[in-house]
Amino acid sequence: MSPGRRNRSALALAVLLLIICAVLAHLAIIDGVSPALGALLSLLPAAALAAWALRRSRHREAIVAALAVVATGLWMGWGTLERHFQSVFFLEHAGVNLALAVLFGRTLIGEREPLCTRFARLLHGFLPPEVVRYTRQVTVAWTVFFAAIFTLSCGLYLAQFLSAWSVLANILSPLLIAAMFVVEYAIRIRALPQWERTGLLGGIRAFSRHFETARR
Repeated sequence: MSPGRRNRSALALAVLLLIICAVLAHLAIIDGVSPALGALLSLLPAAALAAWALRRSRHREAIVAALAVVATGLWMGWGTLERHFQSVFFLEHAGVNLALAVLFGRTLIGEREPLCTRFARLLHGFLPPEVVRYTRQVTVAWTVFFAAIFTLSCGLYLAQFLSAWSVLANILSPLLIAAMFVVEYAIRIRALPQWERTGLLGGIRAFSRHFETARR
C-alpha cells in the first residue's frame, strides 16, 4: 500500500471512530445511557492530548508523573465524574475552541506572521504577496469561527439547553469545521486559480510541522 493511500485509510478510520464516539457521547448526555460510558468518553480528548504531548515533549518523565497523579485522582473520584461528566465535555469543547481562537488570533497581532501564512510557507516556501494577503484573511476567518463556536457553546450550556449544546458539541462542530475547509478550498480556487492546491492532509502536515518547529 502506498504512503498516500495508507494516510487516507488512516484518516478515514479516524473519522469513523470520531463519529462513533460523538454519537455515543450524545446518547450518554441526552438519554443518560450508561454514566460510566459517558465518563469514559469524556476523558478521551484529554487522553489523546496527553498521548500527543508525551510523544513530542522532551520532559516525558514529568508528563508520566503528572498522568499518574491524574489517574489516581480519577480513580478516587470516579463516582463524581460519572455524575458530572457533561461538565467535562463542556469544558473540553469550550476550552478547545477558545484555545484555537487564541492560537490563530494572536498571530494577527503586530508584526507576527498569521498562522495560515505560516502553514502555507511550511508547505510551499516562498509566497507571493497575494497569497500572503489571502492566508491572513483565512487566519481571520478561522479566528472568528472558533470564537463564535466558543461563545455559542458557553451560551447554550450555561443557559441549560443541554440537548442543543450536545448537538452543537458532538455533531455540528465537526460538520462546521469540515464545511469551513470545503468553503475555504472553493474560495481559494477562485481567488488564487494559479496557486498550487493543498488538501486536508496537506493542512494536517503543515499543522504538525508548525508545532514540530516550535518545539525545537
